[in-house]
Amino acid sequence: MSLADHLRVIATNWWRILIIAAVVGALTYFYSRSQPKSYDSATLLSVAGNPGNGNDINVTPDALLFRADYYAAIAKSSSAGAGAKAAHLNMTTAEASAHVSTLTNSASNGLILLKATGSTPLAAQRLASATAIALTDYVKNQQTGAQQTQELVLQGQLDSLNKRLRATPANTPVYAALTNSITSTQTALIQLQTQPQFAVVTVTPASLSTAPVAPKPSRDATLLFLVAAIVAAEALVIIRAFSDRFARTQDAALISEFTGMPVLAMIPRGRGPDVVEAFRTLRTNLLFLEGAGRPRTVAMVSPNPGAGKSFCAIHLAESAVAVDAEVVLVDADLRRPVIHSRVRVPREPGLSDALRGADLHSAIHCVEGIPNLKVMPSGSPVSDTVGVLGGRAFRGILDALDTAELVVVDTPPGAVYADALAVSAQCDATLLVLDAKTTRRRAARLMIDSLERTGATLIGVVVNNASFSRRDTYERG
Repeated sequence: MSLADHLRVIATNWWRILIIAAVVGALTYFYSRSQPKSYDSATLLSVAGNPGNGNDINVTPDALLFRADYYAAIAKSSSAGAGAKAAHLNMTTAEASAHVSTLTNSASNGLILLKATGSTPLAAQRLASATAIALTDYVKNQQTGAQQTQELVLQGQLDSLNKRLRATPANTPVYAALTNSITSTQTALIQLQTQPQFAVVTVTPASLSTAPVAPKPSRDATLLFLVAAIVAAEALVIIRAFSDRFARTQDAALISEFTGMPVLAMIPRGRGPDVVEAFRTLRTNLLFLEGAGRPRTVAMVSPNPGAGKSFCAIHLAESAVAVDAEVVLVDADLRRPVIHSRVRVPREPGLSDALRGADLHSAIHCVEGIPNLKVMPSGSPVSDTVGVLGGRAFRGILDALDTAELVVVDTPPGAVYADALAVSAQCDATLLVLDAKTTRRRAARLMIDSLERTGATLIGVVVNNASFSRRDTYERG
């Protein structure tokens, strides 16, 4: 389906799309309004101490960001549970974690934005404040524990050095070395005891907001309205694309009613005896057409590429030869010819050469193994195919093939090129080939209207690639 057809379906069904979107939006609005309200509270924390109070820690930005991310994760887990318990909120740790969120940023210099949600503004504020306090206590205990562990290690080293010093004679190199080691260890211990530590402090206390953050009926309804409109529009396009195919109505009577012409054959998918039998049916229907007489020149046309008209043209010609009829298969698709390659004859000389004045007999080739079948391939390429096929010369060639009982003419896709209309207007009869899987009904209708305007004699429809069931056949033992 082209973009123009896509937009045309949407424009045609705009009121359906609007109704569906409005219903979805209204249902979403009332459902959202029925949900319990939720409030939030936010507090801003710093992991590098409080500037101005002498608690600043001089660390690299990467280390600061690592600490902020680490403490933010702690706040969402254990600290949230401890905060909920301290605030006397009836929540498990998992439930408290679900109500707490944190945000850090590489450019925020170690700041953590902690948010908590609750069923009331006070519950949200209490959870945010208690979680911040719990995180502060966690960091303080962690830093204190780590410092005490390091102090114990340094103090043990210092005691060991003093013991060795007392057992070492003075004025010796070992004594001097031990003295220097003791001095270095004492300096490290003093630095450890006096260095500032990481500490989470509150920069902005937890806020108390009376405006609910959820639900948002108007926002939710607007968003679902837009989504429903898009989904409904695309769904209608898909439905139209599939319903416009003949695959949904492969009953011959329904196709005949739609096209206004009889279905002369239903060609099943694949190869084998069922396909051969279907073309025998087509051959018989052509030989015994009521009222129209027996056509000698038959054009095979289709609205879309890949409908199988070349396939049908070849098999119709072979089927007609089987009853000892002399048949000429003409490839009038001068744009993308395929007949010559499928029946294994040279492409040149052919139809285009005969139209330019070349000898007609040299443009007709015999098919090996099929004595009564002659093929006139497309010939050498031409630029103005419509002008060549629409002139009197083409009709003259068809008349010159008077020894043939049946002339089958293949054409390019009619919905793409006007060549098929020019050829059909000069043939005794025209067969419309529809592919049950790919041909659109709208394209087929436009093709029929175009053929009727040019004066072509449409005698029937051939449905290619039709569904086939063994249960509909007569099995011979």
